[in-house]
Amino acid sequence: MKVSMTNMNKLIYAWVTLCLIIPTKLYSDTKLLNVSTTPLSSILISTRNSAPANIISLNSPIISAEITGRVLTIHSEAGTFVRKGEKLASLDCESYLLAKKQADAALKVSETQLSLAKKQLVRNQRLVKNGTIPQEIFERTESTQQTSLADIAVKKAIIESAKLTIKRCSIRAPFAGQITQRIVQQGQLVLPGTPLFQLMQDEALEIKAKLSATAIEEVKKSRIIEFVAGEKRIKTSIRSIIQTIDETTRTQEVRLSLPDDTQLAAGLSGRLEWSNGDLKIPTEYIQRKGQNLGVMIAEDIVDGTAKAKFVVLENALEGQPASIKLPQKTAIIIKNQYRVSDGQRISIQ
Repeated sequence: MKVSMTNMNKLIYAWVTLCLIIPTKLYSDTKLLNVSTTPLSSILISTRNSAPANIISLNSPIISAEITGRVLTIHSEAGTFVRKGEKLASLDCESYLLAKKQADAALKVSETQLSLAKKQLVRNQRLVKNGTIPQEIFERTESTQQTSLADIAVKKAIIESAKLTIKRCSIRAPFAGQITQRIVQQGQLVLPGTPLFQLMQDEALEIKAKLSATAIEEVKKSRIIEFVAGEKRIKTSIRSIIQTIDETTRTQEVRLSLPDDTQLAAGLSGRLEWSNGDLKIPTEYIQRKGQNLGVMIAEDIVDGTAKAKFVVLENALEGQPASIKLPQKTAIIIKNQYRVSDGQRISIQ
């Protein structure tokens, strides 16, 4: 009878133990939060930053008149592509041609006077040696010759000036480009400095953008810098950074070079895009815990269960993709990541 009671006690003890353990196990299993995970490598993206930019021409001057005259003919209109030295307009040059003729005639007079002065000088040299005339007369003759030489030099300079003025009667393109504006009218009387045309050099183009100090540092370190306008993407590089900060926008002007064969119009607006090739985690996987931004990962994965861990992302900014220094195989929680707590046991579906 004692043996029977002992066996009965053992059975009762085993039954009570099972009753305590099994519900506890079942209860703990029901408390595991179901989540889904994905490898970090499958969600990383290559980010590209951008800022407004536009194409500018390095040379787009106003072509102005250099002399006074009336416009006789206009040879180029707005939109016309012209070569270097091509005539754009012609001014009335009649008065300047007459002035040159007068200068030519005055030069002939001076040359005749010089010829006479030379002959007198040769004759007086013989006479002064013979003592026929005093030295003073000889020196006066010599001075007359020198005066004639100087007068001829002045007349020649006047002729060269007249030639230059006549040359300026034809308004010519200083370089190849496109007429973007015709300002002058046919028959208009123009003065020195009167604007006539605006000429844009279409082969001397570059990109202008205004960037913050942070963006400039990013662009400097970027492996790829592109100007994007519509479907066109053109690789570029920094030529110069203007060392003046705009007081209103706190930005600096950056100039970027374009390939020589680039076929773009000056004034074209687009965006400057840059990337250093670094991969970042998208914003939808980033969450805030207290004062920190980070991601929720699953670690210690065994038989479909794991422990959740919150990993802080250094230098992460709200609403922006962030750099992450974790192995590519790290399991990132993508379902119920906002419900799970740091250190919580989870069930991976």
